[in-house]
Amino acid sequence: MPKISEEKKRERREHILNVAFELFAEKGYSATGMRDIMKAANVSKGGIYVYFESKTEILLAIVKRFDHRRHNMLESADTTLPAEDIFAQYLRKRLEVFKCEENRKWSRISLAFWSLPKRIPELSSIMDRRFKAYKADIEYIIGQGIDKGVFRKDCLTDAIVYQIMSTINGTGVLSGAMGRVITDSQIEETIKMYLKYLKGE
Repeated sequence: MPKISEEKKRERREHILNVAFELFAEKGYSATGMRDIMKAANVSKGGIYVYFESKTEILLAIVKRFDHRRHNMLESADTTLPAEDIFAQYLRKRLEVFKCEENRKWSRISLAFWSLPKRIPELSSIMDRRFKAYKADIEYIIGQGIDKGVFRKDCLTDAIVYQIMSTINGTGVLSGAMGRVITDSQIEETIKMYLKYLKGE
């Protein structure tokens, strides 16, 4: 029997992940079994377990894949812009991702794993790390605006950061799970609403 190349192994692994991603988005994580994934991916029981020991391991691989895709939006932002423009640029990017079908599917899957940390402990650390990273981004942007005298000094940073993160996550739910895809005008109005508070207008 010829030996399978490392490249071929990577391709098969990615194929299984892609198939599982579509099934999790369509049927839900809990309703999808390993047999469903094997059938849709056209792999045998022995074949799939070469790459993944369980459905949980497949889910974690998908979560990590999306984590790796997360680019640092602050690094890509033009920091020479005024503070309000940096904030607008950041929030716009965070909300525009939900216009993409793949990200809306990811949002549907995310709804499932938010309820799974007690059963999958590794998810707790992943979720905590993601929360802290996004929170730090927003706190930094708002802090810069306060330091430059653009945003109000009495800004309740903890409260506004919580609301912004709720807006982003809520947009994911509405766009992904409920099919209410956010529009450009809704994004711009959301940005205006937050800037009005931040600038004390």
